Amino acid sequence: MGYIFLFFVIAVVFYSIFKMIRSGKMPSNHYTPFDDLTEGKVPESKDKNS
Repeated sequence: MGYIFLFFVIAVVFYSIFKMIRSGKMPSNHYTPFDDLTEGKVPESKDKNS
């Protein structure tokens, strides 16, 4: 049973990589939350009415 699950997980990973390469669309990685942490930015609250 463990081998079937492992095969399924590996197949999904390879299928995802294959689809990204085939379509030529890679996810954008220009922004990461780590950038805000290193710059010391304070998260803004969504409620600006007060």
